[in-house]
Amino acid sequence: MIIRNVREEEWDDFMKLLERSYGFSSGFFPRYYPYIYGAECRDLSSFYVVEDNGKLVSHVGLFKMKAISFGHSIIMGGIGGVATLPEERGKGYMTVLLNHVINVMKRDGIPLSVLWGDRQRYGAFGWEVAGQKQALYITSRSLSRSGIRPIELSSVEWDYAVPLMSKHYESVPVRVERRWECYKDYRSLDPASLGDPPLKVWVSEYGYVISQGGGTVRGVLSKPNVVEVASLSNHEAELVGGFMKSASVNEAVVHVNAFDEARLGGLLKIASYYVTLPEGVFRINNVYALLKSFEPLLSNRAQELGLKDYEVTLGLIFNNEVDKATVFIRGGSVYISSSEESRNYVELGERDGVRLILGGPMSYVAKGLKPLAALLPIPIHVPFLNYV
Repeated sequence: MIIRNVREEEWDDFMKLLERSYGFSSGFFPRYYPYIYGAECRDLSSFYVVEDNGKLVSHVGLFKMKAISFGHSIIMGGIGGVATLPEERGKGYMTVLLNHVINVMKRDGIPLSVLWGDRQRYGAFGWEVAGQKQALYITSRSLSRSGIRPIELSSVEWDYAVPLMSKHYESVPVRVERRWECYKDYRSLDPASLGDPPLKVWVSEYGYVISQGGGTVRGVLSKPNVVEVASLSNHEAELVGGFMKSASVNEAVVHVNAFDEARLGGLLKIASYYVTLPEGVFRINNVYALLKSFEPLLSNRAQELGLKDYEVTLGLIFNNEVDKATVFIRGGSVYISSSEESRNYVELGERDGVRLILGGPMSYVAKGLKPLAALLPIPIHVPFLNYV
């Protein structure tokens, strides 16, 4: 058994591995994920496979993405395309590959990872459901009662809209950096639902809406028909109203990060209902590097809360290994150290640590952690168009 990256000359065989594993048609992955599998945008170093007896039998993709949160950023590892041929399952290939890409992320200094999958399946490797976003449910009635005036929109082709979308997308404060040139002929938000219509782009001078489907919205928690909305002038509510009017739909659902206050505030004005949802399933590979990247954001929060002097060494335990970072607050400023320097030492299981740092339900927060918990969570948002 050999673990290695896919080679260019075996690309067709690799595609057949994914297609057979997922039960999708030929050519499916480049059509629905051009930013990952398209000929012009794929990076062979992202695709890790197991070769056994000269045959490709299993795959895990590690796709690097730059996560931006209020001007601060980290490189995050997106895990996708986890697949094993039907006849080769039960041999431990997925376990070997997931452990391999975890070690790659640690080696390459990627402090955080995200995927979308079963909590119990991936929890055994340290991933946990975390993050916070709001699913906003909007009706024609709630829109009319809000007093918000819909903006007139035009439906346009993707290629025409890319320059405008790339400009307005920068207004989203919690996002993932996107290579817009890799989104040509983008087909669908949800590749598991082959019957859905392609995405549509609606534009005006105030911004854009990307939609999928129309009519009655079903599955409000997971199936938004407003895939994305962005406006440099904070006209997201008016744009969603314009989409509903232009597309003749009576209901709309849009997801917004819970800490994106400006965009959330406008959209709440037109919402009849909302539900808090997690952002994804995350793994912390290096707690020091993660917290250090957001040191200025944590300092701002400490100053807003009036926190002056505090320290804690936080240890995250996974498989008998402890990953540590020390947080100091001195005069309202936050400093992060990689060593154990505080007498106030608190250990958590790694999955508890993920929920503490990125946001999630905590059954108990130790007294020594409560000032740190007040500074958290760190907002992370992966838009649907960046799912892997």
